Amino acid sequence: MGRLKVRLILAFLSLILLPIGVTGSLLQLQSSELEEKERSYRDSMNELESTLKRQLTHTSVSDVELNALVNQYAAEINIKDAEGETVFTSYKDHETAPHNEAIVDSSTLFHVQAEDGRILFVKLSSQLPFTDTILRSILISVGGGLIALILLIIGWTWYISRTILSPLKEIYAATEEVKEGNLDYPIQYRKKDEIGKFIRGFNTMRIHLKQSQEKEEQFKEDRKQLIANISHDLRTPLSSIKGYVEGLQDGVAQTDEMQKKYFRVIRQKTDQLDHLIEDLFQFSKLDLRQLPLDQQFVDSRVFFQSLLDDVVEDGKSKNVCIDVPRQIPSVTLSLDPVRITQVMNNLTENAVRYGADSIVVAISIDHDESNLTISVKDNGEGMEKEELTKIFSRFYRAEKSRSRESGGTGLGLAIVKSIIEQHGGALRADSELKNGSTITFTIPFLKKELV
Repeated sequence: MGRLKVRLILAFLSLILLPIGVTGSLLQLQSSELEEKERSYRDSMNELESTLKRQLTHTSVSDVELNALVNQYAAEINIKDAEGETVFTSYKDHETAPHNEAIVDSSTLFHVQAEDGRILFVKLSSQLPFTDTILRSILISVGGGLIALILLIIGWTWYISRTILSPLKEIYAATEEVKEGNLDYPIQYRKKDEIGKFIRGFNTMRIHLKQSQEKEEQFKEDRKQLIANISHDLRTPLSSIKGYVEGLQDGVAQTDEMQKKYFRVIRQKTDQLDHLIEDLFQFSKLDLRQLPLDQQFVDSRVFFQSLLDDVVEDGKSKNVCIDVPRQIPSVTLSLDPVRITQVMNNLTENAVRYGADSIVVAISIDHDESNLTISVKDNGEGMEKEELTKIFSRFYRAEKSRSRESGGTGLGLAIVKSIIEQHGGALRADSELKNGSTITFTIPFLKKELV
């Protein structure tokens, strides 16, 4: 049962039971007082009865100070003889004398033989206003219950307003702010009840909306930057290709050596265009979350040995020395060979693009024996520390003018990061300006006996 529901049930029960309890307690207290008065009355009447019997038996009625007894015992005395004639009465108008009301039978009847031999019938009644006392007791009890009910209503109204209505007003105000586009409007409510859960859900929704808005803004910015990059990066190689083709058409390259040079440049620029278009194609798949993985179980030693052999040969063609490990750990990996090959090629090409002529590849198993760690260290220009947090972002290019000349789009490391994360691994960069960079990534492996 939720906390809010419990509070509402407690409020409902308290509004019913507490006033009844207060009324009952006050009635019990008043009843005790009435019982005490009743005992005092009976004792008084018994004492008055004894006094009258003694005095009327030994003294004539006229000599008994009856009015003094009336005042002393706060009682009414009415004496009649056997014929019904009134001998004495304390009522001012004995013909219309009211019948006294009490909690119990308030009249005491007895007869006594007077000194003159007459039989006298005596009726004693209390002068105490028992009816008024009972009504006052009832009014006090009911009034106490009503006061308790009013106080409870005020208390619960304040409490519910503070714990339910006020948060609801905050929620309404927050929805108005969100509607106006203000997503930096958190609702402060720390109770763990139903309203608290709702508010936490609202805050979570607000944060997600804000993140989505930020992603959308970043997406728009990326699109703008993409268009700007495409317009520049495609125009440069296309202009070069157009110029060399026109040179060939105009007969500028007359010798075989010049023609070969022109064709070689055209080929390089075409490869550059192909590289740009491939990066854009990969980016579009990343953007649509459609970069597929064809994962296979491979032996790390066999796979990376073959991969690094190709990397070394490619490095030689670019006059880059690539040092690879002689002994590669043998573990079972679940990976997409094409994508991991793309990662390695991208990292080495990126190192060459930024001035490296020597690359060291290291492969090891991390300390908790759950990941294969691959690092690519170069002796290139390196980066400043503030750039390390940006290099895996889309379109970021350190030293952009150099990157443009070498055909970079700023998407390569973003693609690498996405591929590694889809494999369940992690990626990090370490670098110092003028001291090269090290890119390290991990791939989890299926645990078995390590070789």
